[in-house]
Amino acid sequence: MKRLLVFSAILGFILISCKKDVDLYYDEGDKTVIYSILDIDADTNYFRITKSSLNGDYYYDEDDIDVYFTGLFKNENTIDTMKLGTLTKTEDGQKRSLYFTTKKLLNGTDYELFVIRKEDDVKVSAKVKTICNFGFTKPTIYPYIDFKIVALRSIEWISKDVSLDDKINAGYFTVLGYFHYRELMPGALDTVDRYMRWDFGSGKANDMFNTTNAYYYVNYTPVLFFHLLDIDEYLLNNSPYGVQRWLKDFEFKVYVTGEDLYYYNISNNEGGHYPEVHSYSNVKNGIGVLSSCYSLSTFRTIEQVCRIKIAQNYPYGFIYDPNR
Repeated sequence: MKRLLVFSAILGFILISCKKDVDLYYDEGDKTVIYSILDIDADTNYFRITKSSLNGDYYYDEDDIDVYFTGLFKNENTIDTMKLGTLTKTEDGQKRSLYFTTKKLLNGTDYELFVIRKEDDVKVSAKVKTICNFGFTKPTIYPYIDFKIVALRSIEWISKDVSLDDKINAGYFTVLGYFHYRELMPGALDTVDRYMRWDFGSGKANDMFNTTNAYYYVNYTPVLFFHLLDIDEYLLNNSPYGVQRWLKDFEFKVYVTGEDLYYYNISNNEGGHYPEVHSYSNVKNGIGVLSSCYSLSTFRTIEQVCRIKIAQNYPYGFIYDPNR
């Protein structure tokens, strides 16, 4: 069997769950390869379209294909089909073309990308439904977070679209907390925004779904925050005399990976010693992945006694502000 490298797609997005290194392989014949992870919050969404090749020619000339994207976009009343243009990025010292759209996408909406190969008039296409709209039910609307609590607490979120039977159209969740603060180093003229990350948990969407009460959740213990503060490498190694730091609101954040990207990653990892065997694709007449991602945050003010403890018990230069 000939091993044929199609491409290595490294497409950077703001979201953690949307930043993926994807290697696609194909072992015989010519194939068009599509890779795109639609980000609902992005100002621009990109589409990488390449081809299999035995001689290292993985990229189409713009005259070789026509690329179209169709769906319902923000502030529009009817479904639109647009022909996509390209922009050029430099990768590994070579200029590469990415197709793109600046139209804003909608939650829980069907989109289709299709490519017309002019040489043989073959239509290569992929469909995806974006992540559905959802909201937090816990933490509650109470505006403070208390890190002194030793009992188990939960972060919970639900679909806002009742027509979807409570499901969010997600494949995988990553739930994080961010302890935000501003920092002013001795001699510095400007403050810098920094954060300490807290990994609450991650997993397959179905495994995080409470079927009895129809919500997604992950559990955590608030008091563990102080342990994380004790061992934070950046704060331990970058707290000289005179450093000043100011507390900001604590952030709870859920990152969502679409089902198609989740299934692709699973099949690719399970390939083990045979990564050239591509076992999952949602591209018709081609190979690759068209999926979506999304994230949602909610912020809470750190409770007063906790703010005092952080300022007084840790040698990190945190300043207690009684007016917070």
